[in-house]
Amino acid sequence: MYLPEAFQKKMKAILGEEYDDFLAGFEKPRHYGLRVNTAKITVEEFKELVPFHLTQIPWVENGFYIEDAMENGQNESGQQESPIPSRHPYYYAGLYYIQEPSAMIPASLLPVTPGDKVLDLCAAPGGKATELGAKLQGHGLLVANDISVSRTMALAKNLQIAGIQNCLVTAETPEKLASVFTNFFDKVLIDAPCSGEGMFRREPRMVHDWEEKGPAYYAKIQKEILTQAYQMLKPGGKMVYSTCTFSLQEDEAVIEWFLDIYQDMKVCPVCLLYTSDA
Repeated sequence: MYLPEAFQKKMKAILGEEYDDFLAGFEKPRHYGLRVNTAKITVEEFKELVPFHLTQIPWVENGFYIEDAMENGQNESGQQESPIPSRHPYYYAGLYYIQEPSAMIPASLLPVTPGDKVLDLCAAPGGKATELGAKLQGHGLLVANDISVSRTMALAKNLQIAGIQNCLVTAETPEKLASVFTNFFDKVLIDAPCSGEGMFRREPRMVHDWEEKGPAYYAKIQKEILTQAYQMLKPGGKMVYSTCTFSLQEDEAVIEWFLDIYQDMKVCPVCLLYTSDA
């Protein structure tokens, strides 16, 4: 696939000897995943019901690779081999959410407990918000926000299907939310808009967006969002900041900038929350 020369040069500098392995990853088959909605069913109960062949994702207890079912449910010969996950009744019943395995990480790392007041600031279409809502177990409050009204409609639908009732869906700028929810939330998740370098294979249009705008454009937005999110976090609260880009300018540099300004915040160690031999 086409990768901008400037992007390749940057990744070579970051990865060194591992760069060839990185390029080879673009040619490997895509992994499909689903996350069990524990607001409606336990992982153990789901394993008894599921019609798909699943393999445990090692970094999240309720996440699984779908080994035998692509989007069309067909094998390489074009034969229908298994049910289609996105069309199965269990999907429409909200028993699971179809999600990229890597996208399950941010919500799994935010230590939400029942009773917390939680903000998902850039929440659409709802993959992370539905997991945060499930963690609350019906107690506390989830505010799921996205600046796009059209995307917020999908967000609200997914939260409804997931059975998350103690939630508020908003379509506001972070600045407006901060004026209402100052020092309000125990936990905040920011899956920030970014240059999308990690999405190049799945969504080639992101390559054009990267060439048109680039990491510098998004780094400015990310700093603004983090500033407003900080205003909404209670003293002693916890925040997860994530992107789907490899850019040092949008990741490490943004965090360094944030910590330099808000010196009461610190980076917490992150470990895998779940491991399995499955």
